[in-house]
Amino acid sequence: MSRATKYHTKQQKVILDCLVQSGEGYLTAGQIAAYLKKRGETVGLTTIYRQLERFEKDGVVHKILLDGKSGAYYQYAGEEEDQLLLKCEDCGGIIPMECSHMMELYQHVLQSHRFQVNPHRTMFYGTCDNCLEERKEKEK
Repeated sequence: MSRATKYHTKQQKVILDCLVQSGEGYLTAGQIAAYLKKRGETVGLTTIYRQLERFEKDGVVHKILLDGKSGAYYQYAGEEEDQLLLKCEDCGGIIPMECSHMMELYQHVLQSHRFQVNPHRTMFYGTCDNCLEERKEKEK
């Protein structure tokens, strides 16, 4: 069974549907509420937050805190079990990445450092390919 199909209430389904339709985009709880209101769905903001937290705990969505000042953004995680995120510090873009080598790192951290990494909340910060190319062009 897919992670997305285990939710049964109408509110869970419409919130999750909104996130799935956004693809790799990120939405705030307010944006989800506005989307649902346009569709004629009556789901309160508190319910949306509560469901998003549940979805995050279950690994169905990624919760992203971009700058520590604005609210959280949420993205449907898809069917990948252990997908980490790459955040570009230049453009702010977030790139999902599935890599089998990460399991080796998670196992090392667990065995050697006695710490279990949550693969649904792992984000690396750096510079994306587009921004690296722009830097090269400016340096010429």
